Amino acid sequence: QANKMSKLVSELLMISRMDNDRLKLNFEETDISELLEFVCEEQVEIHNDKVVLTQNIDKEIIGKVDRSLITRLFVNLISNAYQYIGTGNSIIVSLNKENDKIKFSVKDDGVGISEENISKIWDRFYQVDSSRTADGNGSSGLGLSMVKWIAETHNGKLEVKSELGQGSEFIFIF
Repeated sequence: QANKMSKLVSELLMISRMDNDRLKLNFEETDISELLEFVCEEQVEIHNDKVVLTQNIDKEIIGKVDRSLITRLFVNLISNAYQYIGTGNSIIVSLNKENDKIKFSVKDDGVGISEENISKIWDRFYQVDSSRTADGNGSSGLGLSMVKWIAETHNGKLEVKSELGQGSEFIFIF
């Protein structure tokens, strides 16, 4: 409970800073491929070893990003895939460059999201159904609203493809 409360306080502080334009941004040339590989390795160590995380990460994709924020985006989306894996067992993380755009995606074979809920998942505190998470603990409902803000801050766009019971794919293009 203490860890959950600490995470909630951290997320609320970040949201407050975002809302008040008090979050210092530091955009710098970053090897996004290397950063994402590190995040994937960390997520594998933290989560269920029954789930196979496959990395399809092209090498040496460099971009001007806020390293801290982009890391949070990666962590939130990958940890959500683990959290909502249900009885699934596969997560695929991809990163590639298409023309002048960088495309990051996380695809899982988890519980999925119904069509009527997809537009709501970006809202603060919205949770589809915490009983459907792998650990039953749910979340604060703040992670995807932060992901949306981070994507917008990087002049990117987010897409979600999902089918209830079939899994989800979150795509960030910037």
